[in-house]
Parts: sequence; structure tokens; C-alpha cells
Amino acid sequence: MKKIFLLLGIAAALGLSACGGMQDTQAAPVEQATAAQSYKAVLNVDGHKLPVTLRSEPSAADLYSRLPVTLEFKDFNGMEKIAYFDKRLNEKGQRVGCHPLAGDLCVYQPWGNLSIFYVDFKDDPNLIPIGRLEDGLDIIKAQTGNFTATLEKAE
Repeated sequence: MKKIFLLLGIAAALGLSACGGMQDTQAAPVEQATAAQSYKAVLNVDGHKLPVTLRSEPSAADLYSRLPVTLEFKDFNGMEKIAYFDKRLNEKGQRVGCHPLAGDLCVYQPWGNLSIFYVDFKDDPNLIPIGRLEDGLDIIKAQTGNFTATLEKAE
């Protein structure tokens, strides 16, 4: 009988640790997409071509299918540059919630806007991770006031 209780206790402890691990993935930084599961794009800002990797996710795939798109960005709270799409991206089946780092591209689900973070941010259950700016974050960060940028498929 003691062996059964011991085994049940071990099973319960393992089960709880597995649940905790699942919660941690929600708060994890946006994962780097691999070449096999991503789309390559270029963000044209102020004469600079900045490489972008879009994830293999429903919202990112929808965005990629719309490229090229020209967006009007503005600074938001000294942490991110945001822009609004003419039509919301497809969010069906999309993972929501992440901990974005500087350079991450996300969609803020309540508003449907694109965010390019230029500083690390906190866990946010409303952010949809869609990609990453691979280089040129300093160019994004240096933009003052509103600016126009075009996202297009990489050649």
C-alpha cells in the first residue's frame, strides 16, 4: 500500500511540474523561427532594407500573402513602433501570448495592430508573435515621429 501511495505521489509531482512547464512556454520569449518554418521579408525604412523573418503561423502567413504592404508607423510608449493594417490579419488558430524582446514583431490582438518592439517588454497575454527583425533595430529605434515603411517579400 505504501508503494502505491509513493507511486501516486511521484506521478502527481511529475504531472504538476509538466503543467508548470506548459505555463512557462506562454511566457517565453518569441522563439526564433527556423528556415524551414518561416517566411523571409524585407522592411524598407528610410532607404534601408531590413531583413525580417516571419513565423509559420496563421497571422504571419496572412501578412506574407498580402505583401507588399506600406504602413504608417508611430511610436507607442517609448517601447515599440506600431502600425495598423487596412484589414485585420487572420487570427484563427493563432497562438496568443508572449514575452517579446527587442526586434520582435507582434500583433496586439485587441486592436489588430502590428508592433515592432525596440526594447524588451513584459509577458503580455494579448500579443500574437509573428516574426523578428533580424537586423537594423537601431534604424527603427531612431525614427522620430510618424514614418512610412514598406514590408515586402525577400528576393
